[in-house]
Amino acid sequence: MIEVIIVEDDPMVAMINQQFVERYGGFRIVASVRSISELWNVLNKNKPDLILLDVYLPGETGIEFLQTIRQKQLSIPIIMITAANDIPTIKKALEYGVIDFLIKPFTYERFKLAMEKFSHYYSLTTKLKEADQETLDQLLIKEGKPSLHSDDDLASTLPKGLSKLTLKKILRVVEQQTGYFSTEDIAKLIDISRISTKKYLLYLNELGYLREELKYLTVGRPITVYQIVPEKEHVIKSFK
Repeated sequence: MIEVIIVEDDPMVAMINQQFVERYGGFRIVASVRSISELWNVLNKNKPDLILLDVYLPGETGIEFLQTIRQKQLSIPIIMITAANDIPTIKKALEYGVIDFLIKPFTYERFKLAMEKFSHYYSLTTKLKEADQETLDQLLIKEGKPSLHSDDDLASTLPKGLSKLTLKKILRVVEQQTGYFSTEDIAKLIDISRISTKKYLLYLNELGYLREELKYLTVGRPITVYQIVPEKEHVIKSFK
């Protein structure tokens, strides 16, 4: 699972951030800290996949931390979650390359957009060795681009018995897999039955987005495993 660190000195806000992360699914919170010094203590032992970072913190600010990791040439994706709404702070954060900038208070729907944006970035930068323009545009200009498919259109394209909401949830988790995975792996992460999960994975296999193979174990019957076919990313664009 994708590992996340929350950096927030307000316990109530930190709890909300954690609940939103858990609600989105596919992510694991490895630490929740209240200052940059505590964050460095964690980073010295474990480098996460994503940091949710506040600006106003005791001691060093979030912006100062961004400047430090830029100087150290550390590559850690960061989403700012802060009450700071002044343009100089926002400008600095964007110049330092944050994935997104959320101003408190924010809704779960806005948080979800930020996580989706990161998920696309994570998928692109961990699964591909190179990218064509179409693939890169999915990351760079996806946000704000009008959808070509309404929810009703999406529902009508799915086979009977498949839900658009469940498919979107499965796609989010599948995109986070870095190698082969089984039906059971995905079912555990999204907490639905193996039988239901299998239907969705078979559908994605039929679309060509997943490649199906048999994995032979030392004992017992072989199991079916799947792997994403990166060049087929375009076939699921309308389902997101």
